[in-house]
Amino acid sequence: MKFVRWLMPSFKTFPLAGWGLLFCLTLLPGCGYQPLYGTDTPAAQQLPLVQINNIPNRLGQQLRNRLIDRFYRDGRPASPEYTLDISLAPSVYKLGIALDDSATRAELNLLANYTLRNAQGAAVLSGSTNAVSNFNILSGQYSTLIGERDAYDRSVAQVSDDITRRISLYFNRDPVTASAK
Repeated sequence: MKFVRWLMPSFKTFPLAGWGLLFCLTLLPGCGYQPLYGTDTPAAQQLPLVQINNIPNRLGQQLRNRLIDRFYRDGRPASPEYTLDISLAPSVYKLGIALDDSATRAELNLLANYTLRNAQGAAVLSGSTNAVSNFNILSGQYSTLIGERDAYDRSVAQVSDDITRRISLYFNRDPVTASAK
């Protein structure tokens, strides 16, 4: 019991820790911290002005739909200032090999290259992101198919979140320059 108490000190045993935490929280706004997501951030005002171009294949449709849900809160832009081009390259690697040379585990790598272009067509932000998911290869084909689809869904969600985060960071970094380009 004493060991557990030593692991989890309270503010009664260490009153200075409470004051230190409060002091650190009061200094947080002074360091230039700004929320990335919110209604008053530059990213929240610029993301709805990005037109997301079509992405081929079913995975591309899923990624585009997720990005549309993240970017457009009040509908699609009437006159977009930016366009977003994305290309996807999925690959599946067999990892676990059984004694009979059959695969029992697979790794899905989903690579997405993206380019954000301004109204003049100049690339203002480009990059790539990668998502890795694993799934089991079972003896039943249906269960393997469901596991593989789930791995694709998880990878698309991760890529969508990463692209949204990077574009939001670009807009928040220098909002005057981002809107002027």
